[in-house]
Amino acid sequence: MTNRTDNHHTKRDKQIAQDGGLLSNGDFALLGIHDVAYIRQVPNTEDDSDKLVYGVFTADGTHIASFENHAVADAAIRQHDMEPRAVH
Repeated sequence: MTNRTDNHHTKRDKQIAQDGGLLSNGDFALLGIHDVAYIRQVPNTEDDSDKLVYGVFTADGTHIASFENHAVADAAIRQHDMEPRAVH
């Protein structure tokens, strides 16, 4: 004897299959944009030296600030109610 529900999808499963997911590509790209920031070393554009600074970037890659050390960049992110994330 087979279980009659084995081959049946719930209404929610059918909706997800039709939608192709819960978030559009645009919505997914904006996810966390105001809540998450990351730090990476970038060339200092304010002078002609080869010195690197620590750039702070939003989730979509927008450069919002630069600092001379990682600790200050991390503190600035937290001070603005954002969560620092590591990217490798």
